[in-house]
Amino acid sequence: MKRIPSGLLAAALLAMPPAHAAEAGDGLRRKAQAWLAAEVARAYPDTQQTVEIGAVDGRLQLPACDAPRFFLPPGSRLWAGGSLGARCEAPKRWSLYLGYEVRLSGPALLSTRPLPARQPIGAVDVQRATVRYAQDPGAYPREIPPKATTLRPIPAGQPIMVFDLALPDVIQAGARVQVRVSGTGFSVAQEGQALNAARAGAPVRVKMPSGRIVRGIASQTGEVDIDP
Repeated sequence: MKRIPSGLLAAALLAMPPAHAAEAGDGLRRKAQAWLAAEVARAYPDTQQTVEIGAVDGRLQLPACDAPRFFLPPGSRLWAGGSLGARCEAPKRWSLYLGYEVRLSGPALLSTRPLPARQPIGAVDVQRATVRYAQDPGAYPREIPPKATTLRPIPAGQPIMVFDLALPDVIQAGARVQVRVSGTGFSVAQEGQALNAARAGAPVRVKMPSGRIVRGIASQTGEVDIDP
């Protein structure tokens, strides 16, 4: 399977079970694939996904586990490759990591002609299409914001990326903003005060009601996203 490193399984087995009680590797992979596919669908609902899970090392005789728990390490990317943790608590405790590969396709805007740098860009300059994402899906705008201009030349037929555009600020300094923290199975939001202006995709410093200063990324809708 492409781009899944061999030997990515870094098992931290706490017990070595007998072979007759082994968890079938294919069964564990199917459960892992279903769990990861659900996480991808939740994070990127307007995309088409292909999720692949690396093989389980056949030398690991894992005990059967009716309800394995899966988790993603901090910083994992749901639009590329990485490692997925699997853990069992009963009847025997064990844990391991499985390599995964996620391929996503979804809506994007393609340039209809070569676009020079520092030029206003509008609806006539783009066409909608479905593309394979090579970056985070959030880097592909679905609409061209008003007053956007190109930062660099864009060849004809190339997907428009957020970092190709000079965008108007979506957050103003001093404005009240929603700060969002999302992770596996949870999402929390709280209001704070922006300390700097920012366009979509740019860093923002926010003062929270407690007085703490946090740093996040401005979304296209004017919220601030913070990694857990």
